Amino acid sequence: MANKIKRYSLKNVKPGMEIGQLVLTNDGQVVLGEGTILTPSLIERLDYWGISYLLIKQNSNEGSPWQESPESLTQKSFFADYSQTVDVIKQAFTNIRFLDDVPVNQMRELVDSFIEPLAGSVGVINHLQMVHRQDDYTFHHSMNVAVTSGLLGRWLGYTGSNLKELILAGLLHDVGKMQVPVEILNKPGKLSVDEMEIMKQHTTRGYQLVKKNKYVPLGVLSGILQHHERMDGTGYPLKTAGDKIHPFAKIIAVADIYDAMTSDKVYHRKMTPFTVVELLVQEMFGKLDPTVCTMFLNNVRDYFLGNIVQLCDGREAEVIYLGQFIGSRPVVRTIDGELLDLEQQKEYTIVKTIKA
Repeated sequence: MANKIKRYSLKNVKPGMEIGQLVLTNDGQVVLGEGTILTPSLIERLDYWGISYLLIKQNSNEGSPWQESPESLTQKSFFADYSQTVDVIKQAFTNIRFLDDVPVNQMRELVDSFIEPLAGSVGVINHLQMVHRQDDYTFHHSMNVAVTSGLLGRWLGYTGSNLKELILAGLLHDVGKMQVPVEILNKPGKLSVDEMEIMKQHTTRGYQLVKKNKYVPLGVLSGILQHHERMDGTGYPLKTAGDKIHPFAKIIAVADIYDAMTSDKVYHRKMTPFTVVELLVQEMFGKLDPTVCTMFLNNVRDYFLGNIVQLCDGREAEVIYLGQFIGSRPVVRTIDGELLDLEQQKEYTIVKTIKA
């Protein structure tokens, strides 16, 4: 039997209720998808956006934000499309290792049909954080950098073919790793100096592989070649600096670092997004393009409100305020009702995101 939907004034909705229909702003922007479970912070945010009423599923429970809520319909759809796309990337990249040929047209189709829509989906940063990743870090990482680059590109005003090319560059940024020996690529410990030099060759190897296709735009090639270059000239492979680094590469650099640090790898455990934001702030003047980095940090923080996290003392807490400065640590409300300003109370740290 189909769920009944009832209209509620915003002041009458409660945490745990389930959204029954897309929530739109006055100018038509989607802010919450069907199936989203409301938390106190989401309700506060809806009030800030000027939303006066919601359509709520009538069988939804009024629960606690601490309870494990089911995946929303939006999340389930995202995870399904994500998994299907990663499978295609894995097969294509595995073939590259043996054939030395990048199926650029197939990758373009992935961008058009799946990755660009995923990059524009509601709650995408939170969904990426909660994806159940298997092994195969390189394939998940390529997918995540493509999606995150697309999202960042949208924030920066990219549209149409420019946006698609940026996403394609993000998808293929590490394709040269398919020519790095597997024992180096998957080594569980720190790489030796010689092994690191081989690993660094993935930028030029990827560039040479993709360049075989004469129809690949310069921006895509530049994104692949330059995504490890840094504004101060300390990157690789050519120590390119400043304005000589292509805009695609500057965007992919931020997406690459964010995903790498928030992912489990064979040689280190993932950091929380909150920790990575602090680190990116330190890198944004000198290493990373400050305009790109500021745009990313200012927007990505919006996704952290309402996250349920675990603190270093074992308690669970909800992120309720993010502070005025992009590098500031959040204010959280613990499960026992205590408010902690982590910017002032440095002895507390966030060790894990439980629900995003």
